[in-house]
Amino acid sequence: MDHQVKVKFDEAEGLLEKAKEELCKPEEDVVPYVICKSAYLSVMDYLSSFLLYHESKLPQEPTMEELLKNCRDMDGRFKDLHLSPLYNPTQTEHAWMNMDAAKDFLDMAERTREIVMRPNDRT
Repeated sequence: MDHQVKVKFDEAEGLLEKAKEELCKPEEDVVPYVICKSAYLSVMDYLSSFLLYHESKLPQEPTMEELLKNCRDMDGRFKDLHLSPLYNPTQTEHAWMNMDAAKDFLDMAERTREIVMRPNDRT
Protein backbone atom coordinates (compact mmCIF):
# COMPACT_ATOMS: atom_id res chain seq x y z
CA MET A 1 0.00 0.00 0.00
CA ASP A 2 1.31 3.43 -0.93
CA HIS A 3 2.53 5.51 2.04
CA GLN A 4 0.11 8.38 1.37
CA VAL A 5 -2.85 5.95 1.16
CA LYS A 6 -1.82 4.32 4.43
CA VAL A 7 -1.44 7.66 6.20
CA LYS A 8 -4.92 8.82 5.11
CA PHE A 9 -6.50 5.48 5.99
CA ASP A 10 -4.80 5.33 9.39
CA GLU A 11 -5.93 8.89 10.12
CA ALA A 12 -9.49 7.91 9.23
CA GLU A 13 -9.31 4.88 11.51
CA GLY A 14 -8.03 6.98 14.40
CA LEU A 15 -10.73 9.60 13.95
CA LEU A 16 -13.48 6.99 13.76
CA GLU A 17 -12.15 5.37 16.93
CA LYS A 18 -12.11 8.76 18.66
CA ALA A 19 -15.77 9.29 17.72
CA LYS A 20 -16.73 5.84 19.01
CA GLU A 21 -14.84 6.37 22.27
CA GLU A 22 -16.63 9.67 22.83
CA LEU A 23 -19.98 7.97 22.33
CA CYS A 24 -19.08 5.35 24.97
CA LYS A 25 -18.66 7.95 27.71
CA PRO A 26 -21.42 8.39 30.28
CA GLU A 27 -24.23 10.35 28.65
CA GLU A 28 -23.64 13.50 30.69
CA ASP A 29 -19.98 13.56 29.59
CA VAL A 30 -20.53 13.03 25.86
CA VAL A 31 -19.69 15.96 23.59
CA PRO A 32 -21.72 15.48 20.38
CA TYR A 33 -19.59 18.04 18.52
CA VAL A 34 -16.47 15.89 19.04
CA ILE A 35 -18.27 12.86 17.59
CA CYS A 36 -19.57 14.82 14.60
CA LYS A 37 -16.25 16.51 13.84
CA SER A 38 -14.26 13.27 14.19
CA ALA A 39 -16.75 11.33 12.05
CA TYR A 40 -16.74 14.08 9.41
CA LEU A 41 -12.94 14.11 9.19
CA SER A 42 -12.80 10.31 9.10
CA VAL A 43 -15.16 10.23 6.11
CA MET A 44 -12.99 12.78 4.31
CA ASP A 45 -9.91 10.64 4.97
CA TYR A 46 -11.62 7.35 3.99
CA LEU A 47 -12.77 8.82 0.69
CA SER A 48 -9.35 10.38 0.08
CA SER A 49 -7.57 7.10 0.83
CA PHE A 50 -9.86 5.28 -1.60
CA LEU A 51 -9.13 7.76 -4.37
CA LEU A 52 -5.40 7.72 -3.70
CA TYR A 53 -5.39 3.93 -3.67
CA HIS A 54 -6.95 4.02 -7.13
CA GLU A 55 -4.35 6.56 -8.23
CA SER A 56 -6.76 9.44 -8.56
CA LYS A 57 -5.37 12.90 -7.86
CA LEU A 58 -7.06 14.72 -5.01
CA PRO A 59 -8.35 18.27 -5.51
CA GLN A 60 -6.24 20.99 -3.85
CA GLU A 61 -8.90 21.70 -1.21
CA PRO A 62 -11.39 18.86 -1.58
CA THR A 63 -14.96 19.08 -0.41
CA MET A 64 -16.97 16.13 0.83
CA GLU A 65 -19.24 16.44 -2.20
CA GLU A 66 -16.28 16.41 -4.62
CA LEU A 67 -14.65 13.41 -2.98
CA LEU A 68 -17.89 11.44 -2.97
CA LYS A 69 -18.59 12.30 -6.62
CA ASN A 70 -15.11 11.12 -7.62
CA CYS A 71 -15.55 7.89 -5.65
CA ARG A 72 -18.96 7.33 -7.28
CA ASP A 73 -17.42 7.85 -10.70
CA MET A 74 -14.92 5.09 -9.92
CA ASP A 75 -17.11 2.63 -8.08
CA GLY A 76 -20.88 2.25 -8.14
CA ARG A 77 -21.00 1.06 -4.53
CA PHE A 78 -20.64 4.68 -3.43
CA LYS A 79 -23.95 5.60 -5.11
CA ASP A 80 -25.80 4.20 -2.07
CA LEU A 81 -23.72 6.31 0.31
CA HIS A 82 -25.64 9.45 1.26
CA LEU A 83 -23.45 12.06 2.89
CA SER A 84 -25.36 15.27 2.14
CA PRO A 85 -25.48 16.30 5.82
CA LEU A 86 -21.68 16.47 5.63
CA TYR A 87 -21.45 18.66 2.52
CA ASN A 88 -21.45 22.07 4.22
CA PRO A 89 -19.93 21.64 7.67
CA THR A 90 -19.57 25.34 8.43
CA GLN A 91 -23.26 25.88 7.71
CA THR A 92 -24.35 22.96 9.88
CA GLU A 93 -22.01 23.10 12.88
CA HIS A 94 -24.91 24.17 15.10
CA ALA A 95 -26.58 20.84 14.21
CA TRP A 96 -23.47 19.04 15.45
CA MET A 97 -24.46 19.82 19.01
CA ASN A 98 -27.02 17.03 19.50
CA MET A 99 -26.81 13.28 19.99
CA ASP A 100 -29.05 12.40 17.03
CA ALA A 101 -26.68 14.16 14.64
CA ALA A 102 -23.69 12.56 16.37
CA LYS A 103 -25.13 9.07 15.89
CA ASP A 104 -26.02 9.83 12.25
CA PHE A 105 -22.52 11.12 11.52
CA LEU A 106 -20.98 8.07 13.16
CA ASP A 107 -23.22 5.80 11.05
CA MET A 108 -22.11 7.63 7.88
CA ALA A 109 -18.46 7.20 8.83
CA GLU A 110 -18.90 3.48 9.53
CA ARG A 111 -20.77 2.98 6.26
CA THR A 112 -18.02 4.81 4.36
CA ARG A 113 -15.39 2.62 6.01
CA GLU A 114 -17.35 -0.50 5.12
CA ILE A 115 -17.43 0.42 1.42
CA VAL A 116 -13.76 1.44 1.32
CA MET A 117 -12.70 -1.78 3.07
CA ARG A 118 -14.80 -4.17 0.99
CA PRO A 119 -13.06 -5.36 -2.17
CA ASN A 120 -14.77 -4.37 -5.35
CA ASP A 121 -16.63 -7.34 -6.84
CA ARG A 122 -16.00 -6.13 -10.39
CA THR A 123 -13.04 -7.89 -11.98
